[in-house]
Amino acid sequence: MPTAAARLTHRTPAPARDYLLAALAAGLGCLLALAVSRWLDLPNISLVFLAVVLVVAVRSSVGPALLCALLSFAAYGFCFLPPTWSVVVHREQDVLTLMFFLLIALLTGNLAARQRQQFRDLQVAQGQTESLLGFAGRLSSAQDQRDLLAAMLSQLDLPAERLCLLGRDAQGNWHQADGSPLALSELERISAEHAWQSRHPRGYDSHSLTHPHWWWWPLMDNDQPLALLGMRTAQGDPPAGEQRQLIDVLLPLLAHALARVQLVETLGQTRLQHETERLRSALLASVSHDLRTPLTAMRGNIETLQLFIDSLDTATRDDLLHSTASEASRLDRYIQNLLDMTRLGHGGLHLERDWVAAGDLLAAAVQRLQPVLQGLHVNTQVPAELPLLWVQGALIEQALINVLDNAARFSPPGGLIDIRLSHDEETFSFAISDQGPGIPADEQSQVFDLFYTAARGDRGGQGTGLGLAICLGMLNAHGGTARVESAPGQGTRVILQLPLQHPEASAGHD
Repeated sequence: MPTAAARLTHRTPAPARDYLLAALAAGLGCLLALAVSRWLDLPNISLVFLAVVLVVAVRSSVGPALLCALLSFAAYGFCFLPPTWSVVVHREQDVLTLMFFLLIALLTGNLAARQRQQFRDLQVAQGQTESLLGFAGRLSSAQDQRDLLAAMLSQLDLPAERLCLLGRDAQGNWHQADGSPLALSELERISAEHAWQSRHPRGYDSHSLTHPHWWWWPLMDNDQPLALLGMRTAQGDPPAGEQRQLIDVLLPLLAHALARVQLVETLGQTRLQHETERLRSALLASVSHDLRTPLTAMRGNIETLQLFIDSLDTATRDDLLHSTASEASRLDRYIQNLLDMTRLGHGGLHLERDWVAAGDLLAAAVQRLQPVLQGLHVNTQVPAELPLLWVQGALIEQALINVLDNAARFSPPGGLIDIRLSHDEETFSFAISDQGPGIPADEQSQVFDLFYTAARGDRGGQGTGLGLAICLGMLNAHGGTARVESAPGQGTRVILQLPLQHPEASAGHD
């Protein structure tokens, strides 16, 4: 069975220039033979013509080689066989010599030309094989069906509008590789349905169509159609024979690549569904825990006050009220985080910027977290001269609260939380350090992810893992960012960065 490259090999006739060169070569051979005839015997002179024929055959093809052989035969008889300069041959042995010479010339020329043609065919086959290998390489690196179609367009050298990859959903609707619908006439739709059902290429041979028409090739995997490769041709004409042969060679490669891409897409959808379900379960569990815990404490304190308010001393009542207020603040922060997450996720966060002092934002955040920070040492380093920030103050304050609350959760009793404010020409930074257990290097990239609640991560497994994720979202909304520096046993530093702006640059912005 011939290879794909051999099936596509195309032989072209020799150009007229090769025939002209063959005639010139015969003439030059005759001149050379005349020049050496005084030193060579008559039989040896024929070798000059045979050499010329061989050179022409190697350098050209069969047709020019045969022409050179015939002309050499005529020149040898005319110029060298007695009587010379005559087309008449008197001796029978000279006729036999001429016939033998012609036979050898024709055989030599034909064999040499065939060898050259085979060499050319091998070159063409090698080029086509390299092209197919390149095509297979592009298919292997394709990420989706659009990449597969782009590789096919490049291989067939067609404009994008003449080729499509048509899939079919569970409802039987046709759609292209990019998900967009394809406008098909009724005949084209019938043709596509026929190709899908019969598993064979189909088109509609009719010159009555007034617009280009699609021809379809099914892409098969395990005897089941995966998609249809469509080529649009003028007036319903079938593609050219060589083009159809090339498509037949490329189709198996394209089908295997399409099966791989569809498998990867299916696995990706499965993973996405699994991850979505996991996040949904984590959110429900976190909401249940974080809402129930403060509500339970508040309900217990209120019931105690209701039942025993007359028998409780003032200090006990104050402690119960203070605990209730603290749990209410904790619940308020949690609900605020949920609201912020919703706004960030749905693009509903619209900034209302103003010029704000960074020291005031930090002081407000520390004040709101006073109950949480009790029993810890808070050290703040605020330089005297700090530029104002062009931000929405409430959001940056909430970001600071989330980071401070996270640091307080991990700090040991009596631990130190160090807060430093600094800036350069372009960036303002809040650096908040704690003396907690630290975060391993392989987990540091996850601390700003939603619902990250590992034992050493955001919330330490005691909450939803929303705090740092929302903090990063608020900073990103302002054009800022956040990063973490930590090592196990050496605490954690969270650095919040915001771009600095000058009053004249911010004029007219929200």
